[in-house]
Amino acid sequence: MLGIHFTGWESEPWTDGPTHVRLWDNGVSWRAIHKAVDTYEWARLDAMVDFYTSKGVKITYVACATPQWLAMDAHAPHFAPWLGEGSNSLPYDVDQWNAFIWNLATRYKGRIHYFEIWNEPQLADFMYPYDTATCNRLALMTQRAKNTIDKIDPAAMVIAASVLPRKSSGGMNKAQRFLDALEAKGWPCDAYACHIYPEAGYWAPKWKEYLTDVKDALAAMNAPNKNKIWVTETTYGLLADPIPEDKAQAVIDQTYQHAETLGVQQIYWYAWNRPDLGGLQIKDSSTAWAAIRRNGV
Repeated sequence: MLGIHFTGWESEPWTDGPTHVRLWDNGVSWRAIHKAVDTYEWARLDAMVDFYTSKGVKITYVACATPQWLAMDAHAPHFAPWLGEGSNSLPYDVDQWNAFIWNLATRYKGRIHYFEIWNEPQLADFMYPYDTATCNRLALMTQRAKNTIDKIDPAAMVIAASVLPRKSSGGMNKAQRFLDALEAKGWPCDAYACHIYPEAGYWAPKWKEYLTDVKDALAAMNAPNKNKIWVTETTYGLLADPIPEDKAQAVIDQTYQHAETLGVQQIYWYAWNRPDLGGLQIKDSSTAWAAIRRNGV
């Protein structure tokens, strides 16, 4: 498979190659859609789903970012500015969360193939605070979503929230609290997500180390589906200097070799044509994109 993020999808011409897209950072968060009780604005997500469906691409939707009117703390600190106040505070009413999931799964049955429940809860930008209570609540939200989606679209998969093995994000020690909460709810997911962003100057061996950390944590807990790990975001040199073209091919080739060795097939690169992010330059005619296309088939 060949997974990619198109964060500026309206302004980007379609490029041949992607088989999977992950809808995140492009204006279709839960917050952007669920405006009030029984009030939803689907137009933007409709357009994206129609477009990618027409290209034969499988879609992963990230259900994340609480509408401010539903947030337990509507003014929680540390929120991501592009999502807005309250987005990193979990909902006080899980029934309203489940109503959104029910409407989402019903509207896009057979067209959204994978539902990833939340994004990077270890970071205060997306879940604050990060403690036992919020981890338990997110596990409950995952359980409710899994039950609902299974009833509406049994062919769809539910992916647990992304853990962050990078040490500066708390690593697997911090992730353990969320994994414990998932275990207490009976592991309500079909696969697990992680995001791998090696620090600037570190390459494929560090990527392998972080992925191994995730696998080892799940194996130690004897989690069901413990070998179904998806890397739903990754790149190298994020927010650092652009990686030279002559370096890109080798690091991507090695990354896919490690992924194959560790039994991971789902990799979504972040992000298409974003020179402002530095690191790998993933765009038409780049060495990085050519290597991703060659390896990701």
